[in-house]
Amino acid sequence: MTLDQMDQLLKQSLKPGRYIHSVNTMKEAVALADIYGEDKDMAAIAGLLHDCAKDLQEQETLDYCRNHGIVLNEVEEKQVFLMHGAVGAIIAKEKYGVENETILNAIKYHTTGYSQMSMMDKIIFLADYIEPGRTHSEVDNARKLACENIDRALISSFDSIIRYVIHQKGLIHPYTIEARNKILMLISE
Repeated sequence: MTLDQMDQLLKQSLKPGRYIHSVNTMKEAVALADIYGEDKDMAAIAGLLHDCAKDLQEQETLDYCRNHGIVLNEVEEKQVFLMHGAVGAIIAKEKYGVENETILNAIKYHTTGYSQMSMMDKIIFLADYIEPGRTHSEVDNARKLACENIDRALISSFDSIIRYVIHQKGLIHPYTIEARNKILMLISE
């Protein structure tokens, strides 16, 4: 399936606001891929499809997990919306024909991050956080850092996300903590 075909199918599958966010994330991902020497076509696909499961109902998400052998941890059981990345990777493969594991991984972990993030994983996570439709108070610092040092931009993003989740009295996914710690260790080396 071509990117244009994926785009048309996605447009039919998502709410208009979510679709616009997906296109914005795709554009941001391509720009970051250019800066960091990654494959721009792969970044475009991962950016476009990263939220392809976001508009599913909670029960649909749980059904995908159950039907594909995904065992939820305690945090995921309480906050099923966190699973839209993992389910999105399944949908990207089954519905959009994506076979590339780098793309599928970037979709899978774009919500939580994880300790072994590849450059493509980092690009999609960050593109989702800094796309032009995002207007939260801390996004400008991450946008500035994104062009200078992706790891520092990610730390800014993780810190902001963690503060937000704490303020909302939400649970912090352990992968997010692991990803933040790993990147902090990389920066300090």
